[in-house]
Amino acid sequence: MVLAIALLCTAGWTLPYGTGIAEGGSVPARLLHPLVHGGLLHAAVNVYVLWQLVFFFPIRLRLLVAAYVVACCCPTAVALWTPLPSEASCVVGLSGIDYVLMGWVMPQTTRPLRFNALIAVWMLAGMAVGSVAVGMHLFCYLCGAAVAYRP
Repeated sequence: MVLAIALLCTAGWTLPYGTGIAEGGSVPARLLHPLVHGGLLHAAVNVYVLWQLVFFFPIRLRLLVAAYVVACCCPTAVALWTPLPSEASCVVGLSGIDYVLMGWVMPQTTRPLRFNALIAVWMLAGMAVGSVAVGMHLFCYLCGAAVAYRP
């Protein structure tokens, strides 16, 4: 039910050009960027991934809040980084939170190397699309993995 509400709340929200995590973006825009998406498909994919993670792994509210904080604290230069030319000028969507959680669950999977390969394929596909925040995804995934492997 929570995920259905999240999808309904985020599906129609769009921010004007240059908001979200962007150069010179405001603090409220940075804090609200996970709730705003580029369209219904973007919101549906992000919520579906979140739903799968919450359904299959023991993710509690504390971890969700930590993932939100990590996604909101991603440095702008890192969030907008991509090795290929891109039209992206801002970062919006739940994918930062999704990638933190994927990094956290990676050691719990039965085949972590296969899981990492799948993440790498997703990131390469994102680079091919050109408007995906590869830097944000990589930063969040590594932060989640670092927390998962803490002593």
